[in-house]
This record gives sequence, C-alpha cells and structure tokens, in this order.
Amino acid sequence: MIYSIKSIKNIFYEKIMYCDNAGNEKEIDLSECNKNWIEYIIGENHITAEGNPAPKLSVETDRCVGERDWSADKPYFEFFSIPKTRFEIQPKRRLLDYFNRHWPHCRRYYLEFHEIQKKLAAVGWTTYDLS
Repeated sequence: MIYSIKSIKNIFYEKIMYCDNAGNEKEIDLSECNKNWIEYIIGENHITAEGNPAPKLSVETDRCVGERDWSADKPYFEFFSIPKTRFEIQPKRRLLDYFNRHWPHCRRYYLEFHEIQKKLAAVGWTTYDLS
C-alpha cells in the first residue's frame, strides 16, 4: 500500500501509527518489519563490496525495518510489513520547480523526509538507505 508521508501520525518503539486513505487509524508492527527485513536479506544472499558473504543478521543486532530512497521520483520510506507499506513525499510543484532538474530533491521536502528517520532512530530502529 502507498500513502502520503504526512499520514504518519506517530512512531513508537513497537509501532508506527498512521491514517489510511479513508482516514482510519492503522498501525505497523516494527518488530514484524524487522523479522521480514532479516528474512529478505538472508534470502537475497547479499555480499559485501569486497565480494565476501554479508555478516549473519539477527533480531538482536540488526535494527532495520525497511528501506528509504530520497533519490526516487517520489522519495519514500517502505516498511517490510505484510504487505509492504510505503509512505511517499507527494510534493506540489511550483512554477520554478519545472526548471529545476533536481526536482523533487529540494530542501523544502528533505526536512520532512529526514524527520521520519530521526524519529525511527530515537526509538531504536533504522531503514536501509537506497540513495
């Protein structure tokens, strides 16, 4: 499911509270996201930049709950719930933005984007940076 990043209402250690497109309050279990993330990484058989197998991950050591991508056309956070839940920046273009080739990567949306990562970090979680 895809929602606006503005639909995130609060981030706690155990969950993210948000409103769906109908205005209903929903939640994402961050422990579940973490377990799904670890299963995804192990299933991908990731290797390091040096070509070595990636270190073993565990719920105790890996605090990742999803991915984020500031460089995407619509910057987003995607949490590894089932099904995955994505929160996108849904920018409103101004006339000047049509001449900016780095759209939407402008400062006015970065603070909103970065605030989500700061709130996750404050409660002990992170997301994998795809940018």
